[in-house]
Amino acid sequence: MNLKVVSPIFGFEDIKEIEFEKVDDFFSSLSSNDISFTILDPRKVRDYQIEIPSSYEALLDIQDGDEIDFYVIMILQNPIENSFVNFAAPIIINKTKNRLAQVALDEHKYPNYALSESISNYL
Repeated sequence: MNLKVVSPIFGFEDIKEIEFEKVDDFFSSLSSNDISFTILDPRKVRDYQIEIPSSYEALLDIQDGDEIDFYVIMILQNPIENSFVNFAAPIIINKTKNRLAQVALDEHKYPNYALSESISNYL
């Protein structure tokens, strides 16, 4: 599925469109030209609940009934237990409208979501 990037992936502001591919029940990937990200549904490994800021709801054109998914970027290592996850800046996808945004969560509102957490804490 090709997605329009309506709020940039941090550090990759030049990416305006990106391809989403579901790998399995846990993992998916985002790719654009020579760049690829492994993403994880955070709700598969921990309690993960966020409120989408209204400015991002507008960018993502979220309406009642739209299919919205949350993902977090992983830095893969071998073995996988050495991998890290960014829970503090989720990728939000409106699959109904084919739109993607990365959101930096307020650290005061979400103190339990860090930028770099070991996946081994959740396996």
